[in-house]
Amino acid sequence: MSHTVRFLSKKVLLVSVIITGCTLLGCSLFDKKPSAHAQMSQINKQRVFFAGYDNVWRAAHAVIKYPIAQENQDTGIIETEYIKGIDGWLPPNVDRAPSSGIRYKLILNFAKGKTEGRESTRVSIEKKTEILRDFFSEPETIDTDGLEEKIIFYRIERELIIQDALKRAAN
Repeated sequence: MSHTVRFLSKKVLLVSVIITGCTLLGCSLFDKKPSAHAQMSQINKQRVFFAGYDNVWRAAHAVIKYPIAQENQDTGIIETEYIKGIDGWLPPNVDRAPSSGIRYKLILNFAKGKTEGRESTRVSIEKKTEILRDFFSEPETIDTDGLEEKIIFYRIERELIIQDALKRAAN
C-alpha cells in the first residue's frame, strides 16, 4: 500500500470512530454548557429575607420605580409595565444607550413562610426582556444578565434595614 492510501485510510477510520462514538454517547462531549452569564442569571432570581411579608412588600414598593401594571398582595405578585430599554436601568459598564427596540418588564413573586423558626419571605424576580425587530414580526426574547435583579434585592435589603432601624429608634 502506498503512503497516501494508508494515511487516508487512517483518517477515514478516525472519522468513523468519532461519528460512531457520538451516536452511541449522544455527543455529550459536544454539548453546549451554559455560559457564566446564564448561570449568574439563574442564581440572582430569588432571595429569602428574614422579615415579615408586609415589610418586604412595602420595601419592594419603595424600590421599584417603574409603572406597575398589576399587583396583588394576596397572591404576592407585582408586575411592571413594559419599560423601554433606553428608559430602564443601565449597567455601569455600558457606555451607550441600548437599542430602541429593546423592552422589558419585571415580575416579582412573594411567598411567606418560616426558615429556621424565623419569619421569612422569599422574593423571586423574573425579568422578561424582548427585542422588537419591526412592527410585523414577533418579539424575540433574550436572557437577562441578572444585574438589575441583584440590585433590586440589595435595595430591598437596605430598605428593610432602614425600616428596622427607624422602628428601634421610635421605641
